[in-house]
Parts: sequence; C-alpha cells; structure tokens
Amino acid sequence: MPNKYNLRYLSIAQDDLVSILDWIAQDSASRAKVFVDSVSNRIGRLEHHPLMGRMPRNEKLKKLGYRVLVVENYLVFYVQRGRAVEIHRVLHGSRNFDEIL
Repeated sequence: MPNKYNLRYLSIAQDDLVSILDWIAQDSASRAKVFVDSVSNRIGRLEHHPLMGRMPRNEKLKKLGYRVLVVENYLVFYVQRGRAVEIHRVLHGSRNFDEIL
C-alpha cells in the first residue's frame, strides 16, 4: 500500500510496554491481553494515519515534533520522520512526562 508508514519503536518505548504489561498482568493476565490488543490496534493505525495523534499542549514537546496518541490511561508519544513513525515512549497519563521526555 503506497500510503503506508513504517512503525519504529525506540527500545525505551518497548521497555515501557513490557513494564506496563507486567504491571497489568499482576492483577489480571486477561486484562493485560486486552491492553496489548488495544495499544497494538491504536498504534497500528499510525501506519496509515500518522497525524491522528494530537499535538501536545507543552510547547517544548510541540517544538520537538511530538504527537500524542491516547490509549486508555496511557499516552503514546511519537514523532513522524519522513515515511516513518517513531514511537518514543508509552507512559501512564498521571506521570510527569515533561520531565521524562
């Protein structure tokens, strides 16, 4: 498909996802699977719609080219670079992401 963008996960974003899944699985393995499916589906849509995430309110993040995709209580921070979408972090919405990013 000609309009498809490549998805790339930074290793720290992969680590974020593993940590989130481990945390959720402590309570419920089935809930962890539901989350995996949900986040995979939402991030997967970026292959065709890289601008579907909103611009962050934070000016610093906006200037760095970040976009934010909301998946349940989590925020997926990503940047579009040419024909690629780079997933930088996946963080719980309650975290102080301004200091983390």
